[in-house]
Amino acid sequence: MINPEGSLHVDGQIDGIIETDNEISIGCQGKVKGLVKAQKIVVSGTLEGKIVCEKIEVLATGKLLGEIVCGEILIEAGGKFIGKSSELTEGGMIVSFSEIEKKELANQTSSLESKTIEHSIKHKYTDNEKRNKEND
Repeated sequence: MINPEGSLHVDGQIDGIIETDNEISIGCQGKVKGLVKAQKIVVSGTLEGKIVCEKIEVLATGKLLGEIVCGEILIEAGGKFIGKSSELTEGGMIVSFSEIEKKELANQTSSLESKTIEHSIKHKYTDNEKRNKEND
């Protein structure tokens, strides 16, 4: 889980849980997938998953995919939103994601990581076999 004390700007890729009381901005090349909770989110890249925030702005190059709970949403011309939206209640910000949601995401992430490691090991082994045959 990522829990920055200040604002967070993403130009790379993050898969997982991000919780902050500050702003998150996702650059044109940025990709975030998972559970995201923030005060404000500005999307120029891609944001996919379950999102909770006070305000979200999807800029002209931005894509928002998934389920969102927010107080205010702004989508510029060219920006895309595919999913479901709900309004924040009068009670204010939702405090946290449920433990079940966090565990489900953690299981998905660890499953992907183990497949990636397994593929990487298999690929290296195959490369070594080829080199051994070439040397014989």
